[in-house]
Amino acid sequence: MKKGILVTLLFAGIVFGTYAQNAKPAHKEKPLYENRGPRQGGGFTAEERAEVYAKRMQKNLNLTDEQYKKVLAINIEQAKKQEELRAAHKAEMLATHEKMKANRLDLFNKYESILTSEQLKNFKEVQEKHKTEMKKGRKERRGKR
Repeated sequence: MKKGILVTLLFAGIVFGTYAQNAKPAHKEKPLYENRGPRQGGGFTAEERAEVYAKRMQKNLNLTDEQYKKVLAINIEQAKKQEELRAAHKAEMLATHEKMKANRLDLFNKYESILTSEQLKNFKEVQEKHKTEMKKGRKERRGKR
């Protein structure tokens, strides 16, 4: 009986020992903004993004020099259009942000006329607490990428 338990423990030790040695290496986190390719922006200009994409097409599709030049021209035109759309979208988002900020200020002024000073103080504390929790959550989500 004792020999059976001893053999079982010895076998389990060998199995677990070999399993522990085959563990996968720890996942290395990639830096957020380094080594980004043309699809993620990567700090390239519109022309550079177009050129990288055209070279990739030339390699993958075996384009002739004439085809490459035409594709490059099309890609540059497309990259510039995309840049303009991004700039317009950013301006639109900033305008919307300003409208929302003004709306929140108007709402707060309305609350201020209704609430007592103690209620207003509590309201501000709750708002600040919520704001810090949102920032904390945003940082945590960004860290997981």
